[in-house]
Amino acid sequence: MSNESNVVATRSVAVDLETRRTQPNHLRQRLRLASESLPQLIISFACVATILTALEHGYEGPWYKLHTIMHEPNESPPAFGYRLLFPLVARELQHVAPSLTDRNCFFAVQTVIIAVTVYLSGKWASLFLPRFGKLFGYVSLTLMVTPTLTYYNFYDIAIIGFWTSCLLLLYYNKWASYTALFAIATLNHENNLLLVPVALLYAWRRMKFSRLALFAICQVGSYIVVRSVVICQVSGAALFDNRLWENLLFWRTYPLRFLILSGAILIPWWLLAFIGWRYAPSLLRCAATSLPSLFLVTTLFGKFSESRQFDAFIPTCIGFIACWFRHQSGSDDGLAVW
Repeated sequence: MSNESNVVATRSVAVDLETRRTQPNHLRQRLRLASESLPQLIISFACVATILTALEHGYEGPWYKLHTIMHEPNESPPAFGYRLLFPLVARELQHVAPSLTDRNCFFAVQTVIIAVTVYLSGKWASLFLPRFGKLFGYVSLTLMVTPTLTYYNFYDIAIIGFWTSCLLLLYYNKWASYTALFAIATLNHENNLLLVPVALLYAWRRMKFSRLALFAICQVGSYIVVRSVVICQVSGAALFDNRLWENLLFWRTYPLRFLILSGAILIPWWLLAFIGWRYAPSLLRCAATSLPSLFLVTTLFGKFSESRQFDAFIPTCIGFIACWFRHQSGSDDGLAVW
């Protein structure tokens, strides 16, 4: 009996010693993780603050009055009143806190949008650049989007966030979640339709034809339903502002300095993205097909003097450049396989 007691006591002492030995290791691990996460948190906060400050230095254009957009969207100029998602959120916020001005509500909503978009950009870039992709995503988004911020609007930065989210869901083959988010994103901006060919091209080799057809029908159907509901609800101005002839004669329409600045903001990033093409996986190559579509939409309805017209391409651009950095660091492991 005494021998058994000694064995039990010995085991208890051994377990206690092992517990005491491993506790410092667990503590060191937690401290190490915290020390690694802290710089990321600081940089992400700095990026959010930078984008928010750039936005704060913008202005409220006569064509996009915050009060009109939030409370009387049917009175707004063509297209703006139909981008309802976040003006509705801001309006509800004002109902909850009536002391907030329209501008207060706008910046409150935009702060959340910016923070989420910065986080998503880091998560997106880390898929292609695991070692420091999050930091790269935060900083590259800030560098790309800040020069495009001019007049206040609810939808521009949200476009980047929605496109990044949708591409992430496609990457993980979350087809149903992607379709649901696609429908919600349509409330934010109509150019969400340009994601449909990207998604179908990526799903082409990953689905049977019957499922692919259903996937296409769900996307197009949800877009039509959402847009129809919004149009019926607003019953406002024209759906689009036709600028085809202005853009075909762009050298006469826009001041030369605006065109040069717009190109200077966009083209360097696009060139870096082009360099990363050969190292990129299929999803990024499929997403690159959105750039010609954005050019077409801008030619028909946008302005070549506004670099913000191509905000939806920023997530794709970040992904391509991250792939190039990954290759340059010597850790490329076949991401470019279709």
